[in-house]
Amino acid sequence: MSEWYSSVYKAFIVAGIIAFIVGIFSSGDISINSYISGYCIIILGIMMILTLLINNSLNPNPGVSSFGISQSILMTIGPFLLMLGVISFILYLLITYKEIIVEQKVSSGYYTFSNISVVLLLFQLYIVYLNISSQKFEQTGKITKVTASLIYLLGVLGTITSIILYTMLRYFTTDGFTTII
Repeated sequence: MSEWYSSVYKAFIVAGIIAFIVGIFSSGDISINSYISGYCIIILGIMMILTLLINNSLNPNPGVSSFGISQSILMTIGPFLLMLGVISFILYLLITYKEIIVEQKVSSGYYTFSNISVVLLLFQLYIVYLNISSQKFEQTGKITKVTASLIYLLGVLGTITSIILYTMLRYFTTDGFTTII
């Protein structure tokens, strides 16, 4: 694997994390736009990692059955596809419902679940970054089964969170009234 390629997808991941940090500590239009840019940058980094993993998974080892190859591909590429799907869905929600989010016409629970989805994604990115920075990944171009299972678990939790976000945005928008405490 070439050095520049790994530097580029690592830089995309770090830039996406920085965009999420900016989004967490800002509000309104700046926050939404930084989340949108962060998700887009992370999608680019994950797609670069996926092309590398697909390239390495399609080189079959001699003596391995087709079921073994299918299982290897599913365990290697699957977590990244799930993560990519969740990120794409949340990005779709942010773009579609941007106006009501900026105007704060969403339920208060939306912000809680939005923060939960960002934290879950940051955990996934941390795990991915640790794995792709390891010497074993640099040599083999494959992730470990434990890492893949952990990314799957966090991806399922992210899927549940994104469905809750969709439900809140679709069915529980408010007209702007807030409680005064």
